[in-house]
Amino acid sequence: MSALHLAVYTDATHRGGAEVNLSRVLAALPGFVHVTVVGVDDEVVDWLCGFRPETDRLVLDAVRDRRDVGRMLAHRRAFRSLRPDVLQCNLSTASSCQWAIAAAVTIPGLPVVVVENSPLAVWSATSGRLKRLTARRTAAHVAVGERTARSIESSSGLPAGSIETLYHGLGPVGREPVDRPDEPTLLCVARLDPVKGVDVLLEAAARVDPPTRFVVVGEGEERAALLDLRDRLGLSERVEFRSVPWDVRIADLVWAFDGFVLPSRVEGFPVTIVEAMLAGVPVVATRVGSVDEAVEDGVTGWIVPPEDPPALAAAVEALVADLDGARRRGDAGRERAEQRFTIERTIEEYLRLYRRLLGAERWSALSSQ
Repeated sequence: MSALHLAVYTDATHRGGAEVNLSRVLAALPGFVHVTVVGVDDEVVDWLCGFRPETDRLVLDAVRDRRDVGRMLAHRRAFRSLRPDVLQCNLSTASSCQWAIAAAVTIPGLPVVVVENSPLAVWSATSGRLKRLTARRTAAHVAVGERTARSIESSSGLPAGSIETLYHGLGPVGREPVDRPDEPTLLCVARLDPVKGVDVLLEAAARVDPPTRFVVVGEGEERAALLDLRDRLGLSERVEFRSVPWDVRIADLVWAFDGFVLPSRVEGFPVTIVEAMLAGVPVVATRVGSVDEAVEDGVTGWIVPPEDPPALAAAVEALVADLDGARRRGDAGRERAEQRFTIERTIEEYLRLYRRLLGAERWSALSSQ
């Protein structure tokens, strides 16, 4: 085993932005870090392990609710038996992983790091109290964006400024062959869930004059409803829904499109817009979460209000009307992303965090192996 043992926990049952964030961190951590991925879903755990050679895996039964004491204790026993130097919990929503965190913070001497990826949450009186209780006992609490951090503090009743910001960056993006229409075409990559606002995009697309087209990449429970809405709006020839296998890097496909659209109602710090920026593609996105901490309106793309199809349509039409100007915004976005949102910078911040938790002397001994 390598010198530093990092256990990462996720209760995700599908691959979303939080899991993509985690996969990139796992792939880029230095060799002296040995990782064990702990989760509740075989497919998600196996997918994450695939990003880092010699990663250990452990799949546990998910804790159903507060009455599921047996599975909480099983989580605690598992964390203790692993004996990691750091346990890092990767939250897909602000109310994720709560019972696992509650179990972990009762283990003496175990530094627990909570990583917040989205302000979206399902709060009950119990979960809110649990969030506040466990937050006082975690070793570090970080979020992927500044506004995301402040939103979670506000919604959960945590002290202002108690969550640090640690942006999740990306490595270089590639240029894989892409089949796309000849007409101006914009790409949307999003889980097909109401919070992603794909229905808003369809309403906006109906206001955009032909021949502009759209490609939507994603899976989710809303797929059938969105396809029905597309057809009712008369967009079947202009909006295409595509599925991409888990082993395909969507980041390597973005370059081929004239623009990238993210019409979300709620966001944390979406990795998809950084992928677009690194690919040199201008972004049209809604002003939610930490989106405008990446996209600069009028410089690297267009920022519009959420739930506003006319505003979204106007931004798309402005992009298509001046493709040369849009490309200049895409170039500016690439420069901004390369300066601020690289995976190298993210890993530096994580290693700095681990060093702070473990202490300089222990960190020096571990990282020198």
